[in-house]
Amino acid sequence: MGFVIKRGGRKQAFSGAKIKSSIQKSAREAGLSSSKIQELANEIAEPVINLYKNKRVKSTILRKSILRRLERRAKSAASSWRRHEKKKKKINRHLI
Repeated sequence: MGFVIKRGGRKQAFSGAKIKSSIQKSAREAGLSSSKIQELANEIAEPVINLYKNKRVKSTILRKSILRRLERRAKSAASSWRRHEKKKKKINRHLI
């Protein structure tokens, strides 16, 4: 069983479902069709899941791997992912 090492050093169990869900949400927010969303989720998530599911991986490496693949297949979904991250980072700063 693999683990994701978060930025703060905390370990979290690897979750393929979480990766697939994140890709689907980004594609949905980018306005892609249902069939394109499923296609992207399968074409991007499956190789990433297979690559890292039994390893320890830093969250930043996992993120880069997913974003590189999204950039190649659907730039609008990659942009949506980055907008979400930026918004999340801004909210977290205000909570500190």
